[in-house]
Amino acid sequence: MMLSYSVRISMPSQTLITGATGFIGRRLTRDLVARGHRVRILARSRRKARDLFGDHVEVSIGDVGDPASLEKACQGIGMIYHIAGIYRFGLRHRRELWNTNVEGTENLLRSAAAAGAGKVVHLSSGGVLKKSGIVGPVDPVSPLLDENDFPAEAPRFCSYKSSKWHAEQRVLSWARRGLPVVIASTTCPIGRGDETPTPTGQIIQDFLRRRFPFYCRTGLNFIGIGDLSRGLQLVAESGQAGERYLLSGENLWLKEFLDLLARETGLPAPRMSLPNALIRLIGCAGEALDFLNSHSTSARVCLETALQAG
Repeated sequence: MMLSYSVRISMPSQTLITGATGFIGRRLTRDLVARGHRVRILARSRRKARDLFGDHVEVSIGDVGDPASLEKACQGIGMIYHIAGIYRFGLRHRRELWNTNVEGTENLLRSAAAAGAGKVVHLSSGGVLKKSGIVGPVDPVSPLLDENDFPAEAPRFCSYKSSKWHAEQRVLSWARRGLPVVIASTTCPIGRGDETPTPTGQIIQDFLRRRFPFYCRTGLNFIGIGDLSRGLQLVAESGQAGERYLLSGENLWLKEFLDLLARETGLPAPRMSLPNALIRLIGCAGEALDFLNSHSTSARVCLETALQAG
């Protein structure tokens, strides 16, 4: 579905944002505050929240894994943006991804329903979408994905995408029960403030550190963080309960993106392209290394990223 930003964004009594201290959440929070919204955020650290937003937001201490804190945060709320989630890759992180992205979403939706909160905008991932019957590299003239290309089954060997798939199923279940919840699926967000970084930002960091020696034929879609914030506000204003809206920007082959980085930085872009079969072998090796590294928070190369590359 396509929305126009010419509509006027209404201002509910108070807005709750989960994940407000993260890359996407902080931009959305600041944009809403600038538009005059009264914003409450759910945060684990009051100090971090104050460092980011000062006294411009109300801070409710809690976590999506703590239903009691969610019930308190949802009281008196007219709009909820559920941005909180874990964005990382590797099979060793599957339990944490499930607990936060799936069970955390269930906790939030249950608390919103119990509190009689208004509309809920659930942030999902466009990476879950897939054209049925397509295996291997996508031809440039193949039909583009749209918001209706939600697969019938969760992807295998992809812990992150699987968690987002199951979270959407929970959302749709609550929508059928009457909760006004809508899905906003984003592609790869890019922009200032991604210091963690997200896997998208990691591409840029790796390039700057000369840790991108090769590339593969894979397509990506990038959306600027400001555009993503505006899209989320549009979904909140005009999105219909139980529907999915795809928030996307520009389609680029990975090589095109690396060439853009080369032009901006003066650093050389990688010239060697690896076939997808070799990428998958490297992904298996990366998966094994991730399991051996107890301090790993996300695998740079693993089965999930290798399959996505195809």
